[in-house]
Amino acid sequence: MADPLSRVREQPRELLDNIAASMNARAAEPAMQVICARYMTNLSLPSNARVLEVGCGNGATTKLIMQNINFTELVAIDPCSVFIEMARESLAGDGRISFALGEAGDTGQEDASFDLVIAHTVYSHLPDPEQALADARRVLRPLGQLVIFDGDFATLPVALFDGDPLQSAVGAVLRNMVHAPYIMRRLSILAAAAGFCVQSLDPHGYVQTTHPDYLLTLLSRGTSAAGRAGEIGQALVDGFDREAQRRVATGTFYGSMLFLSLTARKIDDAP
Repeated sequence: MADPLSRVREQPRELLDNIAASMNARAAEPAMQVICARYMTNLSLPSNARVLEVGCGNGATTKLIMQNINFTELVAIDPCSVFIEMARESLAGDGRISFALGEAGDTGQEDASFDLVIAHTVYSHLPDPEQALADARRVLRPLGQLVIFDGDFATLPVALFDGDPLQSAVGAVLRNMVHAPYIMRRLSILAAAAGFCVQSLDPHGYVQTTHPDYLLTLLSRGTSAAGRAGEIGQALVDGFDREAQRRVATGTFYGSMLFLSLTARKIDDAP
């Protein structure tokens, strides 16, 4: 089964609601809020910065951008009309922010019109990251900044011992929920080839034990997708959920992942 966010406009409302709940859970976690503050507040932007958020989803990350980045205007785009409506409702009343339909590879924005393009947990779901980088470069002003944040999903352990069956749930996540689990490992090369000067690729450790709300939703969505794809039966789907919840209740749950943030500047075209 393909990553649903790679085909988000085709998904039923129930699945979109589940994804939105997962977005909210991740954005609300103190660990993720600390990580976002760390990589967002270090950006050097003009006082009248225009920002483009690519893949805003339901607006959960848009709120974190508002808390950590100074701007005069923020345009947030997503290919999913349901998510756009969720985001508009959540952030109604702030005149600095507007929402529009658009994709990472075809944002629909004017050339050289933004000081910052930011994509938070988007590139791991893109079939064509090269096109997304090309369009980001197109809409950036000279020396404008690109910031991409995503997980290195291959570094997602939940096992407590060799052969831990719960680790199989991570395999279901990677097969069914993440189109490009290794994208952050090769993004620096792709960004340089697209006409960016990469300034940094910073690691952000993420560990959850007592309140792993986001990881629980991720595991549950991955195993449920495996069930819908016919990989496993419903009894095993339910069993994975029960075991994860049991570990949380007994204080034995462990989950971690390495996130990475890439910061780059647009290189001017040669005269």
